[in-house]
Amino acid sequence: MTTGGARGAVAPTAPSPAPLLLVSDVDGTLLDDRGQLPVSPATLRAALAALARTRGTPVYFALASSRTVRELVVLQRALGVRGPLIAEDGGVLALDVDDMRRAPHDAARDRERDPEHDVEREIVRFGRRPLVCEPLAPRAAALRQVLRSDEALAPLLAADAAAQGTSQQEALGFRSRGARRRALVSRHYSLLVDPTPLDGATLARARTACAAHGLHCLRGGRWLTVSGAAGKGAALMHLRNHLAMCDVSPTIAAIGNEENDRSLLAAADVAFVIDNPGRGPHPALAGIAGAIILQVPGTGGWMDMLTRLTTRAPEHD
Repeated sequence: MTTGGARGAVAPTAPSPAPLLLVSDVDGTLLDDRGQLPVSPATLRAALAALARTRGTPVYFALASSRTVRELVVLQRALGVRGPLIAEDGGVLALDVDDMRRAPHDAARDRERDPEHDVEREIVRFGRRPLVCEPLAPRAAALRQVLRSDEALAPLLAADAAAQGTSQQEALGFRSRGARRRALVSRHYSLLVDPTPLDGATLARARTACAAHGLHCLRGGRWLTVSGAAGKGAALMHLRNHLAMCDVSPTIAAIGNEENDRSLLAAADVAFVIDNPGRGPHPALAGIAGAIILQVPGTGGWMDMLTRLTTRAPEHD
């Protein structure tokens, strides 16, 4: 047996640290209530690049939101980044076609049937960018049928933003045809509900009824999302499995601020919780074992997270 001090001995090679997959919620986490970033897109990209250099590993950046795929693609363009998308609170997972083709199976064929999940993957083009969208939840039309079947769910159906008239949608904040198309027309696996007209008792009954029907009714920002998806966390596990098939086994760090982020943070290796201005961290997130409560309130906590990841040794992830 040779020892490390013996002439000609080969020193053991330290294993390379795992790549980092950073998964971020959008509203209230990356964007404030005015839709503003904590820093400029260029500064954000530079910070991600600096994090990759410091760690000595690739850093992948994914978005996970109650927003639609189309809305998230527009946000990625504004940020100048690309990456996986978990949209509609986990109702659909979207990946670039080239990323899908790296997997051993050819998952990028148009409308490929997946026997395991009994869904159809579909290639959707956003300009010149084709994405493979994998549904992880029932279609919105099926959700509306369930809501019509139960009197306790009727208030949610009445508050469905997509079913409102143009003037009502504009009052809700969708002031352009493009905004309505991206947020409402492009919503296929969830319903966006304005909770403003719902009192506490009505909302509580609706949530209970949703659970009885196997649906989730979760708050994300000012909205409620009604979906049959298992949540952002389940979609993240699908993404992790895909990366593993591509021989990529990253450390996953996730950041969020609302109750619909709980499953996402619980599924991550490292969880960061935004300190919501005026009301503190959401109790459902603060109670996650090992969750890190960020010290800078609001979306400024996003950069606080990057600082912590930069000073955190990869082997401690």
